[in-house]
Amino acid sequence: MYKRLFLLFLLPPALGACAFGYQARATLSDVPGEMRGKGYPGDTVGGGRFALADPAGGLQCDGVMAPPDSASQPGNCVGEAGRGVVRCSDGREIPVRWTAITCRSFQGEGEDARGNRLVFRMERSR
Repeated sequence: MYKRLFLLFLLPPALGACAFGYQARATLSDVPGEMRGKGYPGDTVGGGRFALADPAGGLQCDGVMAPPDSASQPGNCVGEAGRGVVRCSDGREIPVRWTAITCRSFQGEGEDARGNRLVFRMERSR
């Protein structure tokens, strides 16, 4: 009885809460289509990480953004910027630079050793 009540009343809101989160999107100049995935914001000092996959699922990339090395006004994260690295399943490492668009989103870009350009964005899903 209690198990049914749990499944009926508590499980749907709990699963619904999982629908909110952060999405990550990117383009990589030598990969067709848009890469998509999930984003994971950093703690109170900033930064964060994201995981991406190409449309076919053959290439996965994991980006780790360090806390900001430059800040705007105290208490306002818009304009903060920092460095990071994106590592992909094909062995490439892409040093990147990111900038906060809002306190819940950032964008950035970088270039791998072969000159392929990565442009990415992470933001809160609605």
